[in-house]
Amino acid sequence: MKYSIPDKRELTKSEIEFLTYLFRKEKSEWSNLIENLKVIARCGCGKCPTIIFGKSFNSEIQKGNLMIDYAGKGKNGELVGISVFGTDQMPTELEFYSIDGESDIFELPKIETLTN
Repeated sequence: MKYSIPDKRELTKSEIEFLTYLFRKEKSEWSNLIENLKVIARCGCGKCPTIIFGKSFNSEIQKGNLMIDYAGKGKNGELVGISVFGTDQMPTELEFYSIDGESDIFELPKIETLTN
């Protein structure tokens, strides 16, 4: 599987709400960046909601360090890991994965289920 596949677009409303919640809790200095973030790629699986950020649609993919680490639950109760990677300047990736490896993750977990 490739690490990522191109997917150049604006953030969706639910992605904006998700990032707003996480940044308000954990990385408030990133909150004002959300409106300017662009999605430049997505996970190579093509199914999960993991996205990669850039400042413009022409940005190169940057490797970041783990900055925020949360867990949540999907609509069927599956355990979803949520990781935000970034540099000192900005977030680079919002990753979603199955914590127990038993579930395919196809959508964002509900914000009210998030714990860190």
